Amino acid sequence: MSRNKVDSPEIETQQPAVIQGGFDTVYVAESPEIEIVPGATSGVKGKGGLDPYVEELLFNEELVEVMLHESADDNAENPVFTACNGVSQYFHRGIPQIVKRKFVAILASVKEHNVTTPEYSANDGSRAMSIRRTSSLKYPFSVLNDRNPRGAAWLRSLIQAQT
Repeated sequence: MSRNKVDSPEIETQQPAVIQGGFDTVYVAESPEIEIVPGATSGVKGKGGLDPYVEELLFNEELVEVMLHESADDNAENPVFTACNGVSQYFHRGIPQIVKRKFVAILASVKEHNVTTPEYSANDGSRAMSIRRTSSLKYPFSVLNDRNPRGAAWLRSLIQAQT
């Protein structure tokens, strides 16, 4: 293995470039080098001529530029830790970062849920309660750049998923 590579239980990628300035260090990942081995798929082909599972793995390895929003809470986590298959990724609030899509999926899936039971009066004067459920992202973020045309629909479906 060459010196500019890192071992990963997933897909081998180049060593991230390190940009240092002031008190912050930002890691910018490079594009993955992916080699498709003929005959390594199950035989079912997707639109790209690959196994749908392989297509999904490649999609999740794509790079996306995101920014985790600042928080008004003095005790809010910063940086926010995520991990996928033993590979960790930190998100620093207010700093644009280029990360693999799989880590954005983790951010989009972490939600806070709230249930309230407001009391109201019915037309006949009786009192009743209703149940109101709400959910929101625990770590709000913005996608600044996603080159894949499927990216917007993918993110929308993740955020709208009620868990």
